[in-house]
Amino acid sequence: MTLLREALATAWASRVSSLLTISVVAAMCCACLLTVGRSAAAAGEIAARMEQAGARRLSVVDTAAAGFINPRTLSMIQGLSTVETANALGSPVDVVNGAVGAGGPRIPAWPILGEVASTITLVRGRIPQPGEAMISTTIQQTLGLTEPVGFLSTPDGTVQYPVVGSFSARAPFEDLGAGALIAAPGGAVGRELRVVIDDITSATPTVAAILTTLSPPDPQAVSVESPTAIADTARDLNAQMAGYGRSLLLMILSVGGFFVASVTLADVLIRRRDLGRRRTLGITRSDLATLVTTRTLTVAVLGAGLGCAVGWAVNRYTGYLTPIPFTASVGILAALVAGLAAIPPAWYAARLDPVRVMRTP
Repeated sequence: MTLLREALATAWASRVSSLLTISVVAAMCCACLLTVGRSAAAAGEIAARMEQAGARRLSVVDTAAAGFINPRTLSMIQGLSTVETANALGSPVDVVNGAVGAGGPRIPAWPILGEVASTITLVRGRIPQPGEAMISTTIQQTLGLTEPVGFLSTPDGTVQYPVVGSFSARAPFEDLGAGALIAAPGGAVGRELRVVIDDITSATPTVAAILTTLSPPDPQAVSVESPTAIADTARDLNAQMAGYGRSLLLMILSVGGFFVASVTLADVLIRRRDLGRRRTLGITRSDLATLVTTRTLTVAVLGAGLGCAVGWAVNRYTGYLTPIPFTASVGILAALVAGLAAIPPAWYAARLDPVRVMRTP
């Protein structure tokens, strides 16, 4: 505690060197946050986008109508640990407002297998039973309906589907908002399997597990739209950005540490008579070295706090919100580098001969 009080007192007495140290450390932190910090913010934004449902969507289409997308395989896929949501759609059919007839506007209607509620958000009415339909809120006015009631029919009027509710499509199934959904009867087969995986990094094993479960008789009759390429690209991009950030951070800290060491050494040379007087008064070499290092470290902490605050504020104002933990880590690293850079000048100060320093020329 005595050394800390003395370090603060000497820091106040050497205002010029203290201000220079604060400026250098603050510049280090600002430079890190305005370069590496922005890279970290961009990497975090990329990771967040990769976790959106649209980036985690996996689609398998049975182009040959082989029937391997069915309630049994759908149930098995829904049970996979890496699957967040899974549903199957049949081939869409054109339907019209049954009360208007064939002259009314036509919309697509998809038969859907599995739990309808996992794909849409119910707005009015109820979830349809097999053979019933629900319409999108965005298409309701197109059909001339004020409420989601009535019935849909094929243009020739041979097949009818009672309307029991309206819905809004959830991401990443927004395309379903352009029409209606029909709850498929039991035993129906689907044409397209739509899966949302829980994490973009599990795309490759999930694709393999799904294809193994479906076991299509002809691999050429299967069309797979997978986020594996996106996952690989995002992983490579993040690795490149991380490597660039580490190199730049190391360079900035090294240059800043060199300047801190230079300022500390200059201060030691200017104040060598004061340091020599302390040695003649009985301070040990280790305590003197600790005093010089602690003085530099205390002002470096002030500079780190100032630089991190300014850098974080500038990034936020310009749209690059740097994570608080990263900002704090930069400040801690800068302060530690400054403390380590002060050790060689402090060791030099402790090795000075007090008799020679105090001798009057």
